[in-house]
Amino acid sequence: MNVAFEPWVPVVTISGKRDLASLCSVLTEGDKYVDLAVRPHERVALMRLFLCVAHAALDGPKKYDDWIDVPKHMPDVVQKYLKHWKDSFELFHKDKPWLQVAGLNLLPLDKDDDSADDEKGWTPLSRLCFTRASGINSTLFDHESNGTDLTEYSDAEITLNLLTFQNFFVAGGKASSRLWGDFEMKKPPNPKGGPCSGKSILYTFIRGKNLRETIHLNISTYKDLKFIYGDSTDWLGKPLWEMPIKSPYDKTSIHNATQTHIGRLVPQTRILRVNEDRKRVLLGAGFIYPKYQDEKNTFHPDIFATMVMNKNNERELLSVRPNIAIWRELHALTVRRKDLSGSNRGPLCLLNIPDTKACDITVNAMMTNPKQPAEIVDLVESVFPIPAALMSSIGSVAYEHEVNKAEAVAWTLGGAIEEYRKEIDGYWERRLKQAKSKAELRAMLHSIATLHYWTTTEKNLPLLMNHINAIGSDDFEPTLKAWRTMLYNAAREAYSTACGQEIPRQMRAFAKGWEKLTPKYNEPDIDQNKEGKV
Repeated sequence: MNVAFEPWVPVVTISGKRDLASLCSVLTEGDKYVDLAVRPHERVALMRLFLCVAHAALDGPKKYDDWIDVPKHMPDVVQKYLKHWKDSFELFHKDKPWLQVAGLNLLPLDKDDDSADDEKGWTPLSRLCFTRASGINSTLFDHESNGTDLTEYSDAEITLNLLTFQNFFVAGGKASSRLWGDFEMKKPPNPKGGPCSGKSILYTFIRGKNLRETIHLNISTYKDLKFIYGDSTDWLGKPLWEMPIKSPYDKTSIHNATQTHIGRLVPQTRILRVNEDRKRVLLGAGFIYPKYQDEKNTFHPDIFATMVMNKNNERELLSVRPNIAIWRELHALTVRRKDLSGSNRGPLCLLNIPDTKACDITVNAMMTNPKQPAEIVDLVESVFPIPAALMSSIGSVAYEHEVNKAEAVAWTLGGAIEEYRKEIDGYWERRLKQAKSKAELRAMLHSIATLHYWTTTEKNLPLLMNHINAIGSDDFEPTLKAWRTMLYNAAREAYSTACGQEIPRQMRAFAKGWEKLTPKYNEPDIDQNKEGKV
């Protein structure tokens, strides 16, 4: 299996069919494919691979003029580059298997006399796939995990899972002692997470009309990358296959792989070797990939992550949060900024979009349990059409203000429901006082109504986009009124759905809650001017 020239990348063709394409085909004939047909975390890993190869093959682009010419030069230079490094892309190469260590073996003391039949230390290959049941992660329909027979994976599946695993491996577990060539690695430290893991970070990419355009729109110039890496002198680096790590003491190659921009795009977080039976993998120690999401921000922020200021007035990367839809973060995700001087910065690729042009973005995340980082909670992906006005400072402020308005209406809705509950349940206030977590108890009470409210609001998101597009025009106030009216109507419908009024006691409670919900909503307040200023 050659990762460069044999098909393994799941894509959607122009005709709408799902197919597999080679890495070379995606980069040289990307106009044949509309999009990738993958899960959110796989999209992140694949985009990083595409950009890594593109940077290495182009030796750039260094500045904007070079970026403009990328689509013209990419097919030829990528074809030549991948042919030159073809051997380094062999999945089961005897000396340098792709993203693996050929010399990784069990320690001699761990082996039986007949080492050919020894299975001790080998792990089921499902460990590399985050959507299969493994460890503390479970999937509802993964019945094969309970069987005694191991699943045999295709080369295409192995390649995609291996790439994704190296990017998103989450810290946890214990690495076993292994033999790497002539080096014995006894009791290595617990492996740390990959460059994309930790804190459920949101990764944002621009989506073009086909993969050729998508790759072009997301590749940043070296000049723009310098905004992230500042005055560092050795920030660029080389791909892992150009500078492979030959031993656990190969400090130069380890530094390149873990602390340079191109080196980190296709990481080797864990040393491992896939068995040729396609069923098992031998896992070894890991390398430390410092990350901005680490406690002390030990590396530069990822160029596809979004920088925000938290409640403690500290910079952090924007994460996906349970029960908070991504559209409520678009004002942060679409900030175009060339440096880290401001409080917010969206993905660096937005600098490739002209000020007057709209675009589509894809936002992806692998959500993990903050109390148990090795536990994967969900995989998240959203696609949004972004009007040009939203990427302006005025549009961003106006959008944030309306999101805050929607949240204020939701808060009032919650108060109305609580008022209803107090009338129905005489013990509610006592129960609330005795609760370990008042917020969790209130969330349970509000769940039916808030789910209805936010679902209705999200369905009507085009009303908010119409309002943002109307900034500076005569349609500003009518579009704002349409959006606000929808919010208030959604709150009323949600309240009526959650709070019954079948008996007199319920009717009295309903009236009290309704009074709390509605007095300010008789007429939608217009508290922005036509320029979008609050």
